[in-house]
Amino acid sequence: MQMLRRLAALAGVLVLTTCSIAAQQSATEDVTGDVNPFIGTGRGPGGPGNLFPGASLPFGMVQLSPDTESHGFGYHFGDPGIQGFSMTHMSGVGCANEGDVFFTATTGPVQTQIDDIQSPYVHKGEAAAPGYYRVRLLQWDIRAELSATEHTGVARFTFPAGKAANFLLPISHTLDETAAASVRIIGDRQIEGFVEDHVFCRKQQTYRVYFAITFDRPFSSFGTWSGTRYGGPGNITAGSRSAEQSTHDGWTGAYATWAPQTQSQTVTAKIAISYIDAEGADNNLRAEAAGKSFSQIRDEARADWRKALSVIDVSGGSAARRTEFYTALYHSLLMPSIFNDADGRYLGFDGEVHHIVPGHPVYDNYSGWDIYRSELPLLAMIAPKRMQDMAQSIVLMYQQGGWIGRWPQNNHYTNVMAGSPLSVALATAWLDGLHDFDMKAAWKGMLADATQAPPPGKPYQGEAGIEWINQLHYAPDDKVRYGSVSQLQEDAIAYASLYRLAVSLGKSADARMLYARALYYRNLFDPSDRYFRPRYSNGKWVPDFDPMQQYHGFVEGTGWHYQWLEPADLAWVIKAMGRDLFNQRLAQFFDYPTPAWYAQYYNPYNESDLEAPFEFNFSGMPWESQRVVRRVLDENYTTAPDGLPGNDDCGAMSSWAVLSMMGIYSVDPSSLAYELVGPVFPKVVIHLHKPYTGGTFTIEVQGAAQDQPYIQSVRLNGKVHDQNWISFRSIASGGRLSFVESGTPTKAWGSAPADAPPSLSDERP
Repeated sequence: MQMLRRLAALAGVLVLTTCSIAAQQSATEDVTGDVNPFIGTGRGPGGPGNLFPGASLPFGMVQLSPDTESHGFGYHFGDPGIQGFSMTHMSGVGCANEGDVFFTATTGPVQTQIDDIQSPYVHKGEAAAPGYYRVRLLQWDIRAELSATEHTGVARFTFPAGKAANFLLPISHTLDETAAASVRIIGDRQIEGFVEDHVFCRKQQTYRVYFAITFDRPFSSFGTWSGTRYGGPGNITAGSRSAEQSTHDGWTGAYATWAPQTQSQTVTAKIAISYIDAEGADNNLRAEAAGKSFSQIRDEARADWRKALSVIDVSGGSAARRTEFYTALYHSLLMPSIFNDADGRYLGFDGEVHHIVPGHPVYDNYSGWDIYRSELPLLAMIAPKRMQDMAQSIVLMYQQGGWIGRWPQNNHYTNVMAGSPLSVALATAWLDGLHDFDMKAAWKGMLADATQAPPPGKPYQGEAGIEWINQLHYAPDDKVRYGSVSQLQEDAIAYASLYRLAVSLGKSADARMLYARALYYRNLFDPSDRYFRPRYSNGKWVPDFDPMQQYHGFVEGTGWHYQWLEPADLAWVIKAMGRDLFNQRLAQFFDYPTPAWYAQYYNPYNESDLEAPFEFNFSGMPWESQRVVRRVLDENYTTAPDGLPGNDDCGAMSSWAVLSMMGIYSVDPSSLAYELVGPVFPKVVIHLHKPYTGGTFTIEVQGAAQDQPYIQSVRLNGKVHDQNWISFRSIASGGRLSFVESGTPTKAWGSAPADAPPSLSDERP
């Protein structure tokens, strides 16, 4: 560590300004040049974004990225040293996770490096773009470059002249908690094995990642090591071809060495992974990377990203805004992850090997509680084929595992967070018109999750306190200790979504039952103080309720945050609270001095109140939504490393920004209503794909959109549009949404009761 600090001090660790980072990324001519993968890697006032700057394809199985920490999330922009590189990362989650198949490069004697392989680096020698990452490891003067295919990573190391070149594979090193590891050296160019890691958030389930590595030149020498984490160089065995461990505290790995050269030498490693077996990893490598150079893989990755990002074209606006937008779109396209191998095999939730339907990948890693609000609705809009495959993947989870999970990782239920978010996502996709998945099976799974407790002894939990909800029509705080109020609110969102789906499917009896359940949230609204608050199973309110108290009946929030979480029926909430009090409290909610973690103010760092900025559209003051949405975008989304509010949670916060910058957001996605605010770009073109009938949906603004957030008037396909929302069907059928904006509020537009978005209270089953 002292060597690390001395070298870092001598190098003078340079943190690039946001402008210089953006300038590096803007060197290319296509939209990939507007992406800055370092955004979200810094530590901001809401905590670290926990994003990774490394190489991946859209929704790829591989996320090959540097790690600056030994345990945690992977990379943090302000850290002075790089530990190495690993093949798997989750995009912006809040628990230590993955970091599987870890490796690095060094020079000199291997025996002295096993216990401390990190190297200082400076940001001046670092660059990142979609599908590519580069850094210089200063301790050894090695240039490291990374790129990726869907299942394979490629690392190119350029070593200095006159020194032995080493590839180190500490396979037992992960960012979470390793359970077992094994490594085998085959011939003089290949290393294979696996690492077994725990799923995230301190869960007991484990999964294995198998790997196959090939090199573009034969080793000069090789060996392995095995022992405890700081066992020292005595555990290294030169010439050994295998090592393994079966305990959590082991330290196992392999190395390969190339003799010194009179000039610098380059070694390229291709690393494929599989969650099934070693043959799957080897086949993935041959299918995607065999015969391809590093440059070819990098160029193909860039082309894939160009195609994915070009689904939305933005015109005008500042360079910073474009970088914020396309980086947010990039982060929205990283997860969920493809889970099947190139040959179509994948592990089901029953632990068995299954095969995909050709042309329909299986996806995993759904941060359900987060992404049902913004990311999955965005993907339904811009990537309908992928969204249908994701929906079918959720159906397969139910068919193979027995339940629809909330936050599944790989083929495991983690039971993290609350509600039935993936049921909301399935309902939204179907109601959007995406029908290429098995709704008959999906409906059985969604209805079971909404009304039944799962069988005992199963790895899934279902809705918390469902027996009490069925009996009392609310979740009692003395029986449901983790967020009794917000658990019911989240459940009610699912019930409302399933009610709409039942209507669409012609299931009248189910529709009536689910409509009634969707109104259960009202049983936790106290008319005396007009807050949602916890209640005991005997019907009495929990005494001494303080809406500013953290976790007092709420998941990751307070009563202030959750008084806005009834997006399906805001008309009733406004009436019950009183329009004046509703607007007074909502205005107070956004009257914070600067963004921060507040108990009584809007929290831009978490998903629980993402919908709140748009709720003035329901209460007759849409100009206030226009103002506060623009404020959130201006203050919380920048081009700096900390230019993302808190954890991105697999695209949740980024997709919120993408939709908000375009001037559309759905408070309640299954309602198909998209609330309107002022777009930040003069022109946005969304390229639509089947099954949508429209070719493009264009959003345009007259006036300086980036400076004037207030809507004066709107036209939809040339006709005056006074409602402060549009239907998703208007988007999907193609057309043009035209705004006139100004610097002062126009209080007449969109403020009449008839202009508000729909609510459950507006209809009856």
